[in-house]
Amino acid sequence: MFAGVFAQVVARHVNVPGIVLLLVAGVLLGPDVSNVIRPQALGRGLEGIVGFAVAIILFEGGLNLNWRVLRTQQKPIQRLVILGGIITSLGGAFFAHVFLGWEWRKAFLFGTLVIVTGPTVITPLLRRIHARQSVE
Repeated sequence: MFAGVFAQVVARHVNVPGIVLLLVAGVLLGPDVSNVIRPQALGRGLEGIVGFAVAIILFEGGLNLNWRVLRTQQKPIQRLVILGGIITSLGGAFFAHVFLGWEWRKAFLFGTLVIVTGPTVITPLLRRIHARQSVE
């Protein structure tokens, strides 16, 4: 919990999306690097924690959706999601294989799992970078 709060505070101060530092903290503290956090120790409780966290994230994201803005920016958002998804999945897989030594199968799973293209992530990113009304 401390690592997550600390990552969010640092992210806010250095003006990067919180998800970036949360991901880095998770990898560094996880079983493949420092083994401080061991998800398998939670057993079946891990599923409940993850499900609860996802529900909170989706609820908060749904509260902040502005359908008019999404419709007016449909084409750039589609490009961002498609190209961003491809680049992120390949880059994440490459990173996991080269720097963490994971086999390619696990590396590609990691690459696809770190794709964050939903409105709960894209909307705060667009707010943070102060994108012009038309980003085409």
